[in-house]
Order: sequence, then structure tokens, then C-alpha cells
Amino acid sequence: MALLLAGCASSANLPPAYHPSRAPSAKAVQEGVKKAATEAKLTGGLEMSTVRHSDHGPGSYFVCLRQTGPSAGGRPAYSVFFDNDEYKGIQSSVLSEACEAESLVPLK
Repeated sequence: MALLLAGCASSANLPPAYHPSRAPSAKAVQEGVKKAATEAKLTGGLEMSTVRHSDHGPGSYFVCLRQTGPSAGGRPAYSVFFDNDEYKGIQSSVLSEACEAESLVPLK
């Protein structure tokens, strides 16, 4: 009986193997942050954090992004999300991401 049941299973019925996301490359981060800044209509200087893992949001990794200079005028910090090298989106930072306390460096 077990031999008959084993014949019914095929690899076509198996779910695809799970591959966890990896952190984005430096190039992907630069490109994604620029795209995100355009979407959020940020102008002037920008600064960002290092890449960190995320347990929420549209991607598995994120960087904090903030506008600098006089045009920043109370703009919030943002989180820019990635899965592997793929930009997944931007949203206003939430408390759990701690972007307000993060050390940011100027975007080159």
C-alpha cells in the first residue's frame, strides 16, 4: 500500500523551496534610495543609515532616509525597503525602526 501512495506523489506537487532574502548590494541601495526620494518628493540633501533587517513592511531589509537642509522643514524620517537587490517601497518610519535615533550619513 505504501508503495502505491508513494507513486502518487510527484515533484510537481511540491511547493517551491524557500530561499530567504539577502541584504541588498550597495549599488541596489543607492538606486533604490534615489527612486524612493523621487517618490516621496524629497529635494536637497539626503542622508541614510546602514542596511538593517526588518520583520515588517514590504521588504526584508531597510535603510532609514531623511532629507537635510532648509527644505527639510519637519519632514519625517522614511524607511526604504528591499528584498535582495529589489526596491520594494518607501513609507514613513515607525517607532520600532528607530530611524530618529539612527546615525545617518550623507547620500553620495
